[in-house]
Amino acid sequence: MKIGWGKAYEYQDVPLLDYVWEVANKFLPSAEDTDIGMMPAESIAPAIFSNRYFERNLTIEERYERAKEMRLFKGTLEKYKETSYRKLDDSFKEKYLNNEDLQNTIEAFGLDVSKFWYLLLFVYDFIEDIGTNAPAMGKSVLEDFSYFHINLLEATSITLKKNNRKSYATEREDTIRIIQAALQHFVKTYSDIVHGEQEREIMLKQLKDIGLGGFIRNDLSSKISFTEKSSLDISYKKWKFTEMFQLFLENRKATVKPNTKMKVSKEKMMFISRLIYTVGYHGKEYNDEYNEDGSKNRMLSNLLRRYSKEEFPTVIGHYYI
Repeated sequence: MKIGWGKAYEYQDVPLLDYVWEVANKFLPSAEDTDIGMMPAESIAPAIFSNRYFERNLTIEERYERAKEMRLFKGTLEKYKETSYRKLDDSFKEKYLNNEDLQNTIEAFGLDVSKFWYLLLFVYDFIEDIGTNAPAMGKSVLEDFSYFHINLLEATSITLKKNNRKSYATEREDTIRIIQAALQHFVKTYSDIVHGEQEREIMLKQLKDIGLGGFIRNDLSSKISFTEKSSLDISYKKWKFTEMFQLFLENRKATVKPNTKMKVSKEKMMFISRLIYTVGYHGKEYNDEYNEDGSKNRMLSNLLRRYSKEEFPTVIGHYYI
């Protein structure tokens, strides 16, 4: 995709962004003030994406000069260097192009490989924007841990899974009591730290020493995150990623040419699962259509089912506002 030095906003004339435009207008619509109030308008997200794509290989000095020319920044270079910046990551392009199963499915859905690449890059960049060091409100790690803590104290059996398969299970009372005691010790240690009278720096160090790199003055039922900036759990990233691609694929259907010798998956959920593997949100298990025992891979479907009655956390992006 070629965008001029100061022309990143002219995305409407870039055919390679057709798919990006389609999804952006659904998930990131803009609004304009009119005589009858605020009305929906074409999304500016493709323009933001174009700008970030153009900048991905520029030096900080080049980004600064470009920002000044486009009237996006008025300060000095020193001030510009103090601003936070997350580079657009396109490091998985070869993985995308070399995944034969994925490419076969893209072809079966009649999609343009290049346009779809930019859509994948856009969706990934957007999710990383809202999910990495961005303000988030909603179910926090502590709230989730509190729910786990309460249920574990009442548990009469424990089952563990690895890659969606049971790896351990026990109903031994003495084993469960040891686990409960260990968790209770952790809870007491945590509570003593956050309710202590020590200085903030000491409290932060003590939290790091027990594996919690954050600072908060509340108990385990708190809905406040460890820090003002937080990262979305990878499960939430998969959730939003899937939602955006489900919308894109909603009215599209895969067809396979008769007498074709290659096996092509036409399932949309498997398609999205392989995209999740491609961007690095999960390992190779998400790319395999079947499990080791020959059963259908339902890992993504099972994940989404867990969140079926939840609302996605309220998040605020840094670039895609």
